[in-house]
Amino acid sequence: MKFTTLKINLKTKEISMNEIQQEGIYGIIDYALYLHDEVYKTYELDPYDPKNVTVFGKGPFAGSVLPGAHRLVFIFRSPLYGTLFPSTMGGAAYIFQRVGVDFVVLEGKRDKPTIILLQGDGENVSVELHEMELEKLLQIWRSYKGEEGVYALTEYLIENFKDRFDEEFRIACVGPASLNTNFGAIFSQTLKNGKRVEGSEDWAARGGPGSVLLRAHNVVAIIFGGKAKKEFPGENIGDIKVARPIVEGVHKKPMFQVIGEKTTKYRYNPKLKTGGTFGGNYPAEGDFVPILNWQMPYINKEERIKIHENIMKHYWEPFNKEAIETKNWTTCGEPCPVVCKKFRRGHHVEYEPYEANGPLSGSIYIYASDISVHAVDAMGFDAIEFGGLASWVLELVYRGLLKPEEVGLSGKPDFTKDDLILKPVEASEKNARLVAELAHKVAFAETEIAKILGLGKRKASAILDEKFKDRLKYGESFKDYAVFTPLGEDGEICPTMYWAIGNYIPLPIQGRYWTFYQFGVFLEPEELASKIVASALYEFWYDNVGWCRFHRGWMKPVLKALFLEAYGENVDMEEHAKKVIRKLINYAKKAGYEPVFWDSMRVVDLVAAGAEEFGNEKWAEKFKEDKVGTAKEYLKRVLDTYSEILGVDWTI
Repeated sequence: MKFTTLKINLKTKEISMNEIQQEGIYGIIDYALYLHDEVYKTYELDPYDPKNVTVFGKGPFAGSVLPGAHRLVFIFRSPLYGTLFPSTMGGAAYIFQRVGVDFVVLEGKRDKPTIILLQGDGENVSVELHEMELEKLLQIWRSYKGEEGVYALTEYLIENFKDRFDEEFRIACVGPASLNTNFGAIFSQTLKNGKRVEGSEDWAARGGPGSVLLRAHNVVAIIFGGKAKKEFPGENIGDIKVARPIVEGVHKKPMFQVIGEKTTKYRYNPKLKTGGTFGGNYPAEGDFVPILNWQMPYINKEERIKIHENIMKHYWEPFNKEAIETKNWTTCGEPCPVVCKKFRRGHHVEYEPYEANGPLSGSIYIYASDISVHAVDAMGFDAIEFGGLASWVLELVYRGLLKPEEVGLSGKPDFTKDDLILKPVEASEKNARLVAELAHKVAFAETEIAKILGLGKRKASAILDEKFKDRLKYGESFKDYAVFTPLGEDGEICPTMYWAIGNYIPLPIQGRYWTFYQFGVFLEPEELASKIVASALYEFWYDNVGWCRFHRGWMKPVLKALFLEAYGENVDMEEHAKKVIRKLINYAKKAGYEPVFWDSMRVVDLVAAGAEEFGNEKWAEKFKEDKVGTAKEYLKRVLDTYSEILGVDWTI
């Protein structure tokens, strides 16, 4: 397969375009891994080293008429997890494809914050670099046209660059979180006629891509658009008359019927009378919903049920009334029948951001969480990672291990189960306000502790343990209140918002869905490992070809046929995925990041309690006899089997 690459050296301003055709490269992860591992050897570099590279681009099926094929993928060495990491942004490749390149490679670093303009006319690609002063950038982030953070910067860029484009364009930019933390995200929103489309916001967030973009390259925004059109060497799947028979040949039913059936959860589920991740997850999870910094193991089931009832009343029902019943639905920017983006009162509502900065952080009143989530998003954070941090900090402040004034907070939170049972609205309003305050303090590094928190929970704990050792009980650590999946000596990532054992397993890619993330089940370690591998093999492919995983139900069995018809490539899907995962493991090990045992007692408790809560009596008894020893046995057996299946050494 042929791909067009655009390389931009930000230091020297050297720009080159090349066609690559290399065996085993079918998508952007394949290419980026080759560059990081074999060409630049970035495992030897600090993630913020200017010699590092960031690779972003589209998949081989962008430009087709098939919905979901237009995610923009960023691949970088994560300053948080420590190893190579992919992060994807919905819909953005629908506009990016018009630039006329597949992949962009950024290397080197500008002296000042820089805006990259990419534009294609179908034959040529123009690249412009526009600098701005840091003071000006900070001023915009603070306030511009009534907005702040990434929203303010987007408005500024629209105003100053919209006249450069004759057609629709799109902006991807970062906020102050990328300047001062390891978990800054890259934000983008659909634009129509130079205005932001309400509810269409999307993010490349996990792992800290925004932080790398700004701190390794000094790039604050990428603006792109053009007139180029995709040409497929085989069957033209840009034509619905060509694409439809391929899908229907696999599924044996009408294309749009099967797409509708396989994406019901994300559009509208008539059985639940709701839709989207927010609408579907809360009824399904019940009392397993993560709350109060993952304190579920210490709250009995009856009390968790009462809290869940309040969540349904104060969180889910208003969402359903204001977003679902009114059909305030849109897409991430590409034509798509799923219209998975649900919004209400100007707020784009998805499960993970509203869960991490809502119930997990002590807010179960949606109007309160509107304030906290908007602040976190505006500051340009990975909302999952920040919610994990915020819930941890609020618990530390509640327990007296940190003082509000040290963090820069206006007071202590109401952070008990009784608060959420007896005064859910009042407690939520207080806690959400504190989360919003914390977002600003950490994003702008306004206090010494806020600056430390920007490192992430695990790295910050090492500093806080020494700084406030007199506040800890013997043998205790600030880490013991934090929930993260560890990798190596200091790598970490907040798991996705499910009480799922597979979320805590240290894997080459974690904190996304390259694992088995089913909540409410406790499997034998060998079965869990098998399911993790089975999931990862195709989660890799969705990222490698930039396809929305919401479409996985119908897309997964079609992908092999698409490669064959559009490119004449007969791809062994599973074997290639295994090969790449083995390479990712090899890269992580060379970077010094290998599996380790959980160094947070909160995580051990979540795993141990999971055995009992999810009905595995055998393992529940083992945990009661020897909690830590059993946890070590379980994790080792999972990783031993994972290693055996993949033919690697990824064990503790």
